[in-house]
Amino acid sequence: MNLRNIVLTLLLIVIPFTAFAQIDDFIKKTAMPDILEEKNITTSIDDAYPVTFWINDIDKYYEPVEPADYNAPLGPGYYRMTVQSYCLKAGTHGPTKGSGHLIAPIKGKLDNIVINILTKSVDRPEIAQKDIQLLLWSIIYGAKFTDLEPGLQMRVRPLLTEAEIAELSIGISDMPLDLLPDEVRSTAKFYKDLRGKITDPSSSFEEIESMAVLPGDPPSDMLKKQIDPGSWAYIGDGFYMRMMPQGYQKSILELYRPQSVNVTRDSKGRITLFEKDGNKIEVSYVDEAGSDVLKADDGKFYPIYRFKSVKFVGTNSGEEELIENFGWMIRGDGKELKNVTEFKSYAQDPSSALYKARLTTANDYFKKIAKYKKSSNNPGKGSEQGNTDEFNADKHMKDGLDAVKDPTDFKDKRDWIDKHLDYVKDWWNCASNSLAGGSCDDEDTPKKPNPQKKTANPGNTKGQRIAPSLRKFGE
Repeated sequence: MNLRNIVLTLLLIVIPFTAFAQIDDFIKKTAMPDILEEKNITTSIDDAYPVTFWINDIDKYYEPVEPADYNAPLGPGYYRMTVQSYCLKAGTHGPTKGSGHLIAPIKGKLDNIVINILTKSVDRPEIAQKDIQLLLWSIIYGAKFTDLEPGLQMRVRPLLTEAEIAELSIGISDMPLDLLPDEVRSTAKFYKDLRGKITDPSSSFEEIESMAVLPGDPPSDMLKKQIDPGSWAYIGDGFYMRMMPQGYQKSILELYRPQSVNVTRDSKGRITLFEKDGNKIEVSYVDEAGSDVLKADDGKFYPIYRFKSVKFVGTNSGEEELIENFGWMIRGDGKELKNVTEFKSYAQDPSSALYKARLTTANDYFKKIAKYKKSSNNPGKGSEQGNTDEFNADKHMKDGLDAVKDPTDFKDKRDWIDKHLDYVKDWWNCASNSLAGGSCDDEDTPKKPNPQKKTANPGNTKGQRIAPSLRKFGE
């Protein structure tokens, strides 16, 4: 007699038979066991880092490069790698072309073992990708390591420590399926059948794969969140990351690390110099009485700073460009000023429509930033750098410089001017890093980004979570 029937028999001694159905329902609800396999790796879309929307168009400005060594430390730059990747959620549908994924940390009882395997796999190119995948499925779904086919054990053993092998040799004890409520019974049976298939020496990889990876698109009624393809996330240490799975075994992994840029500010907190390796953008402001007020064509007054000059200076002969009396930036919160007694007008003054349009765009940006900072999954929540007023002023500064840089004005100086403007982009992305507790103030020394500690997660709960390695696909 199984446990459930024993409990029912004892209860029936003291409770009338008419209550049998209620007792049965009570046991199912209060004694429902956990599906232990689902605790081993738990990462879901709910764990995803917030999207760093401010770099979503970075590929319009930079051309990604492929590192010669995927596992080497990386300096500032935009990188693209075609990597081997792995399914961490069996019984689900593989990624399809154009599907979106969000980046999240690998979580669960066995997260360290999974991360260690992905990390060590780079230094063991002789171990086939499919063997690593079998090992990961066996770990996540509770197959004992010692029950694996002996040849597979021998091939993947270098990826594990003796302590990890001991932990993985315990396995999951199968609970009788008739003890489980209907809503979890089929899932538990799938895990049990998958363990059986993985540990059956006669099973081919293709047979196991056909169980673990379902064909076609996941059902639309399981869509939890709509995700745009190619969404970026800040993952710490100055790095941004995104993944575009091409199937569960192959993924495009992109990393971006902004370079540090030196800035100098005046007594009003305005930036007067961007400098990198001797290359400079020097900014001066009109500071006459009344020059910080705009009387627009609508008759209203607005806070403003006008640029007196913007000067680009390179390190090579002839690399100098001066733009005078052109451009402006919003001062403070940009709100209409009352009781103004002193103001001046200048040739570079914007119309009220242009001023308001730029202010609206900036305020929309600030709202998105506020939402980003509040996200419980912000990787640096509670350790944000800098202050809001300075950040807002810097946003207005960036918008002002963006309007100054008309490419037709630079003609044959385009290449070196572009390099200087890249410094402004990187400076701004570094400033935005601070919202996730990071910065670019720690120099440009190469360092490792550790993407193998993350997963790409779909918005559909019947889609696979995909983990990257730093092994080049096809090698």
